[in-house]
Amino acid sequence: MTDKEGMASMLGVSLEELDELIKTGVIGEKDGSFPVASNVQAYLSYIKTETDGEETKENYWAEKAKHEKAKRKMSELKLKKLKESMHKAKDIELLTNNMVEHIKRRVLEIPKAVAPKILGLTNPGEIAQILDDEIRTLLTELSQYDVACK
Repeated sequence: MTDKEGMASMLGVSLEELDELIKTGVIGEKDGSFPVASNVQAYLSYIKTETDGEETKENYWAEKAKHEKAKRKMSELKLKKLKESMHKAKDIELLTNNMVEHIKRRVLEIPKAVAPKILGLTNPGEIAQILDDEIRTLLTELSQYDVACK
């Protein structure tokens, strides 16, 4: 057992702080005396509870490191996805040239395909329809152009 001043000294608090701890029920008093062992244990539990909710400097930096690691991983994943979706300019140029060459070849084939069909026709509507059909067939074929096969 100890007195009020002794208890405050042992806990490293002022008399006013000790009064507050008594008032809140953290520190117990019996007839003006303070049981040392139980009050020290109660005070340590109180301090632990108070600091559990606070971030310590070490916790802050540990959390910051975790956050930075997660950000780095996300950046790496985004970069990988970006690299997978990018194509080399030479590849695009080759693809475009192949497609243009295919279109040119098919457009130049239209007269050969249409000439026998319109031979001897005099109705402009029929001739226009045959040309329209051939052009639409070509456009449909081009809309389904598979770059992998060409």
